[in-house]
Amino acid sequence: MTSSISNKDLFGSVEFSTWIEIEHIFAEEKYMIQKYLQPHLKTVEAGTNGGRILLNMKEMGFTALAGYDNVPELIEAAIARNPDRDIDFQVQDAVQLSYPDDSFDQILYLQQILCLLESADRLKAMQESLRILKPGGIGLFSFLNFEWRSSKFPFSLYVAYLKALRKLRGDTLSIQYLPWIVLGGKFNLQSTLLDRSPYVYWYRISEAYAELKSVGFEIVGIGTIPQILSGDLKTTDTELLTEQTFGTLYIAVQKPSSSS
Repeated sequence: MTSSISNKDLFGSVEFSTWIEIEHIFAEEKYMIQKYLQPHLKTVEAGTNGGRILLNMKEMGFTALAGYDNVPELIEAAIARNPDRDIDFQVQDAVQLSYPDDSFDQILYLQQILCLLESADRLKAMQESLRILKPGGIGLFSFLNFEWRSSKFPFSLYVAYLKALRKLRGDTLSIQYLPWIVLGGKFNLQSTLLDRSPYVYWYRISEAYAELKSVGFEIVGIGTIPQILSGDLKTTDTELLTEQTFGTLYIAVQKPSSSS
């Protein structure tokens, strides 16, 4: 069922306070940043929200930081949180960035920004991320993990319910598009039960792996919370799928040095 409200609209309204109130960096995010990134290199974060990750990276000693979001209200909040004005926050669209080619040594897509986009835009955003990254540069991505979500009770029952509902009404929308179950910190009853948009896209592990490779990235690490806790990220989706996965999917990539 379609709606005139977009994910961008939600982040500028009902979800605004939810994300602004989060100020800390999550342990798995910090692990990926410390493992793969270097503090002195030029870094940009996509979908920065209120600047949560970048402000924490500044405290960790990172310099030459930039971040963008397509919600002006979030960028205004990020700028207000950075009185030193030493982080370059901008309003930009992930599918059509104004940054020149090879602008950054490091890129972060760690707040599941790609999962908020439609199919064609997800691929365009990946292509743009490759374009702005310097050859040899490192990128960190995170994805909502469909395998974990759809197999975990009670969400496994909910996914089965949605499949039946969509079949009944002749809806061919992929089951990987799920409505917002919690919105503004509250249970979103109507959208959950009536299957109303806007939707969030939940990636299969092999799908995220393949799409990043298809645009030209090399995969240097892939895992979920158990792999991060054990310090044992994998290098292929096949390896990861032989192990227990839990929570968000994290993938570290590199732009080949020979890329034009």
